[in-house]
Amino acid sequence: MNIGDKLAKARKTHNLTQEQLADLLGITRQAVSRWEAGLAYPETDNLVRLSEILEVNCDYLLKDGVNENGEKVVEVKIVREVPSSRRINFMFLLMIALFLTGAYFALVGTWNVVAELMKDAAIRREVVVIVCMAVLGAIGYAMIAGAAVILAKCIGRREYFFRNCAEK
Repeated sequence: MNIGDKLAKARKTHNLTQEQLADLLGITRQAVSRWEAGLAYPETDNLVRLSEILEVNCDYLLKDGVNENGEKVVEVKIVREVPSSRRINFMFLLMIALFLTGAYFALVGTWNVVAELMKDAAIRREVVVIVCMAVLGAIGYAMIAGAAVILAKCIGRREYFFRNCAEK
């Protein structure tokens, strides 16, 4: 708040018009009007008389951060960072489950197909069993690929085990 605003506020608090304040100071109403508009500033002797008439401290009129009594006003802003709520990211958990299950299926299916084809036991096994193991391995690899896609999305959004709900 500038000196003009402070003068106007103090004058209105004392229910004085610009004319009445000017009469008390022995100056023109236009001078008071210019002070309040910020177009001019009161001289030192008028400033002292203004502080007496309006019952405010000179420091209040001249300085920022000072109240009407001349006491320094300290503004304290308490800023508390509100923790954002977090939820478990189920897509990330799904990705982990797909990866682990897919890795198991891929290893079991591929290992059994390779083992069966390497042994003479392949002759004794039915083709359906070998095809089923191969399909199991293929499903495992597809699950791993799906997990990789979900992981890429989670990394792109920077959402891992927990999802930040404040950003949504």
